[in-house]
Amino acid sequence: MPFSGSLVSGVSGLVNHQIMMDTIGNNIANINTIGFKAGRVTFSEAFDQVLRDASGPTALSGGTNPIQVGLGMTVQSIDTLMNQGNLETTGQTTDLALQGDGFFVVNLDGNQYYTRAGAFQFDAQGRLVDPGTGAIVQGKMADPQGNLPIGSSVQNIVIPFGQKSPAKASSYIQLTGNLDASQTPLGTILKSNSVYATDDGNADVEGLLAADSGGGNNHVITGMIPDSTTLTVSYAGTTKTYTYVANDAGVGKGDFHTLNDLIAEVNYDFKTLNGGTVLASNAAGGALTFTNGTAGSETLQITSTNPVLQTAMGASNIVTLAAAGSTTTQQFSHVATAADLLTNLRNAQGVNLNVASGDSIDINGKVNGASVPMLPLAVTATSTYGDLAKTVNNAFGISNSTGTTIDTQTGSLTISGDGGLSHAITNVDITDATSGTAPFNSVFSASPGNWSQIQAASDVQQSISTTVYDSLGNQYNVNLTFTRDVTRPNTWTWKASVNDPAQITGGGSGTAVFNNDGSLSTFTFADGSTTLQINPRKVGNAANLSANLISLNLNVGAPSDFSGLTQMSGVSTTVSGQQDGYGLGTLTRLAIDQNGKINGVFSNGTTRTLGEVMVATFDNPGGLVKTGGNLFSTSASTGNPIIGEAGTAIPTKVVSGALEQSNVDLASEFANMIVAERGFQANARTITVSDNLLNELVNLVH
Repeated sequence: MPFSGSLVSGVSGLVNHQIMMDTIGNNIANINTIGFKAGRVTFSEAFDQVLRDASGPTALSGGTNPIQVGLGMTVQSIDTLMNQGNLETTGQTTDLALQGDGFFVVNLDGNQYYTRAGAFQFDAQGRLVDPGTGAIVQGKMADPQGNLPIGSSVQNIVIPFGQKSPAKASSYIQLTGNLDASQTPLGTILKSNSVYATDDGNADVEGLLAADSGGGNNHVITGMIPDSTTLTVSYAGTTKTYTYVANDAGVGKGDFHTLNDLIAEVNYDFKTLNGGTVLASNAAGGALTFTNGTAGSETLQITSTNPVLQTAMGASNIVTLAAAGSTTTQQFSHVATAADLLTNLRNAQGVNLNVASGDSIDINGKVNGASVPMLPLAVTATSTYGDLAKTVNNAFGISNSTGTTIDTQTGSLTISGDGGLSHAITNVDITDATSGTAPFNSVFSASPGNWSQIQAASDVQQSISTTVYDSLGNQYNVNLTFTRDVTRPNTWTWKASVNDPAQITGGGSGTAVFNNDGSLSTFTFADGSTTLQINPRKVGNAANLSANLISLNLNVGAPSDFSGLTQMSGVSTTVSGQQDGYGLGTLTRLAIDQNGKINGVFSNGTTRTLGEVMVATFDNPGGLVKTGGNLFSTSASTGNPIIGEAGTAIPTKVVSGALEQSNVDLASEFANMIVAERGFQANARTITVSDNLLNELVNLVH
């Protein structure tokens, strides 16, 4: 049968190359099938007919090889190529792809299958399924706390709709940021009306108050120009002019700076002409007296280039003095100073305040809204305006270096309180309780218009606010206010408040003390507590009866550390870093990580693990059987599946929002198609030639 063998071989070639073509066609057909794995055909030689056996070598001849004729070919295998397909991003969370070895595990009709096609969705019962086949994705489900069970057993992944995240009561507030060390709290500054004192002739003429003895016709001498302003005295036929200077050069120089300088110059020039007696002298109440010391009458005229000074000389401008007669100017007062006696003080009109030795001056007022203990000052003949200022300072407990002073420009009593609202001074009432005279009380009492507020007290504060939760998820706004303490260095007081209906029951205030380098030294509670305690309801309020009390740790950082609260120069940046409570939350979206964990994101900002997509791998994944619908089933060749977590037990990664594409290489398939076609053609030619030979053999009988 020499020709039947070639016919059989040719037919086997045709049949098996058709199988190769079928495989190529299937690959090309699934070029866009997600998760598809291409097939590959391999051939092997079929039976061989032995025409002569092989013989071994002898001493005289060598061995011979066997003589065999092949009887065609057969398909040795159709392999499934498990190499990685490209990943295409879809943006849909439940679209999953595997990057690396392994398969998703699914269950269909009670049977377990495996797939690389991860186009999953949730069905009406919340099960994660392959919507094309209805196969349910397998994995693990987490407990209510988000813990996954230990072990490799798998179950249906079910995420019920309406899942909730229970409320959690807050247990701490994290405080971070900086309290500005450069800011200083402002203190109250109060100023009384202007105060003067009887001039003894030693004050600068510029700024003196001149007034009649009853306070009328009063005016302040201004416009005195050194080396320019003059005052001229004409008496007994002699005229002398004196020049106002910044510094008196001495008697006989014709200049003056104070009234005593002027008196000395006048007497230097006119004493002899005045019968050997002084013409000018100091009078009671700060006035000047001009006295005629001659036996006859004399005319006195005083003029000045400064009209205010000339007016201050009053009736002495032009006057005829009888023998031994005199005239008196207006009374002069200078701006009060701390050294002036209380008994010499005058108001802005030049009226004496009528404080007398033996009087009691009572000092009253309020600090931070609370009345201070009344503090009296017993007036003696030597009591000064400065003594009154010191007593006022003590009455209001002022500790700053400025304290209560006398204004050098107006003589006003100026009270400069300590900084901060806790030291705010109000309702200042300083009265002469003994005489009860109107002049003194009209300057220093609490009557409207007596005290001017130059500066209001204010705090250096930094407030932070954060929302905390009780065990039922009710929200409360907790506000912490830090206030700079001016009485203690590097110290801030803090106070907590909470909105209704809650109330603070402990640990609601304290102090924060900082080191010289700005790091935190101590953070303490005023009542010795260690936490801030909040009752979610007011006492007697039936609301929220079932909510537990809230106890908050205030985490401010470790001592001498800069990670929490600090105090340095710069902008105050104290913020509430975080707190750990939250209210009831509902599931808003899902996220799947590279290990296959399904994490639920809830409306209260929490995230909890709900389940995990498991992955299977095999010793021989090529032994899997395709069952349609992108599914594989096991066979005796695959071995048992190894099911575990992606990225740990199995070296693969789950990619959410992507799908694995077919791994078919179209260029290779076209090349293989040509090879299959040529192989088919060649085998067809073998059959044709064998047919021709048989035809010739048949024709031999003719």
